[in-house]
This record gives sequence, structure tokens and C-alpha cells, in this order.
Amino acid sequence: MAFTKNDKGMLEGYIKNARPFADMFSVKGKVALVTGGSSGLGFDITLRLLQGGAKVVIASYSELEGETSIPLLEEQGFKGSVAFKLTDVSKEAQVKELVDFAVQTFGGLDIFVNCAAVWNYAHIYDIDERDVRKVFDVNVMGAFFGVKHVSKYMKENGVHGKIVLISSNCPIMPYPVFGGYPHYASSKAAVMGLTTEAAKELKRFGIMVNSIAPGAMVTPGSAGNLASSYLTEEQQDEFYEELMVWQTDGQLPVDQIGIMAYTFCTPASDGITGEVVMVDGGQTHNIVSYQAAIDQYPPEEE
Repeated sequence: MAFTKNDKGMLEGYIKNARPFADMFSVKGKVALVTGGSSGLGFDITLRLLQGGAKVVIASYSELEGETSIPLLEEQGFKGSVAFKLTDVSKEAQVKELVDFAVQTFGGLDIFVNCAAVWNYAHIYDIDERDVRKVFDVNVMGAFFGVKHVSKYMKENGVHGKIVLISSNCPIMPYPVFGGYPHYASSKAAVMGLTTEAAKELKRFGIMVNSIAPGAMVTPGSAGNLASSYLTEEQQDEFYEELMVWQTDGQLPVDQIGIMAYTFCTPASDGITGEVVMVDGGQTHNIVSYQAAIDQYPPEEE
């Protein structure tokens, strides 16, 4: 079909409506809440949000993490733009108090990043009920309570906000070699489901909900991750033997994952909701730059 003057007008409309490129990746003037924001990936996301111009409230169950992270961020020039609140996200009343605190501290709430999570190692046939309940209380109920109270505030105040939930690639690609994350993988699969349903419910209010699913990365939490304390010493030793043969294609720098999470907090993601984005360097598609040889474990019987 021939190009017409009307087509030219459409192109002129594209130009007129194009927002300045820098604005598309800015969170200047926004208020963000990051649970788990005092360590690991959450800390990295907090840093990026502050660099982007947001004011940020970070929450953690650890007073020490708050006492450590806030001065570090203030040393980078963000004094007055970041605050900490001690919070157990598995307790709904505390999550509501956290949302109220963010609004009272910085005058509103535009962005919510749920990064709080706990885990440990145990096989499904050995796992203790207490480990399962703790992981689900923090990882699932914590995310649920956060979305509930943040979205309620946004809806009632006409905020076209951004919600980003940190899940994991492990429901899609179980690891280590012989598993050991049945409770964690299940909890992160639940976060994926929450992402889709919350996005469906909240789009009509201009609230966009997405999830970042990282692969393995080095954080204080992952570095100190151990077998369940409820396992026998023999079971723990067996598990650590299995971990010794866990081979992957390497681990992404935390900031590569943090940058993707940050992007979902910006206008650049205005057209995206209900998505779970795997940020694992292609791991879930078996896209690798190398594959180390692994001897059969346990050895085949002769």
C-alpha cells in the first residue's frame, strides 16, 4: 500500500509523544520500598534506585544489616534519601506498619520490590516441617502481604505504581545436582503465580506487576547458606558431598540482575505486566559458554 500524508501524520505523532529518553530510565521523585533491601540483591537494587533519583525505605529482620547498610549508602551521598525499618515480613501487621512507615517518611509510595527470602538445603524425604513453614511464611506470605498492602495504598491514592517480585529460576531448572530446594523452589513458583494473578487484578488501576527470576549468584545469604540444622550430622555431610559436584556455567554478577529489576521500576517497562523474566545468562535454556566434565555421581555399579 502506498505511503500517504496520513501516514506522515502518524509518524509525527510518534515524535510528539516520545518522552525524553533519559526520563524512560529514571525514577526521580519516586518513593520505593524494598524488602530484603539491606543485603545481597536487595541492597544492589536499593543502590540503583537511589542512583536513579528515588527515595527508598529498606526493610529487614536483621537490625545488624540495617546498621551496616544505611551508613554505606549514606557515604555514597544518599543521606536523607534512605531509611530502614526492622520488619518480619511473615507478619502481616508488621508489613502494614512498614507500608505506613514508607508513606509517612517520604510522603508516598510508587515502587515496591519484594526481595526478602530465606532458604536452606534438605532433600524432600528428610526435610523438617519447621523449615518448610519458615520458607513459605517469609517467601510466599511475605510477598503476598507486601503486594496486598502496597497495592491497597496505590489503588486508594491513584498511584500508577510498579511492583517487582524476586522469584528464581529454580522452579524451572532445579538444582543442585540432586536437588535439595523442594521448599524454596515451591515457594518461588508460588511467587511466579502471585505475579500473574496480581498483574491481572491491578492493571485496571495502572499498577504493573512483574517478576525477576535470577539464577545462581554470590550474596551474603547464598554464601552462608547451609544444610538444614534439623538434619542429622550424617545427612548434612552427605548433602555437602553432593554440593561439591554441583557444576553450573558460572554465576552472573548481582548487579546484572539488579539492573533488570531496576528497569521494571521505570517508565521503560510501562507496557509490561504479568511477566516473569529469567535473568540467568541463558541457564534455563541450557545456553552455556562451557560445561565442565563431571564424573558419574554416585558411581555406576560395576
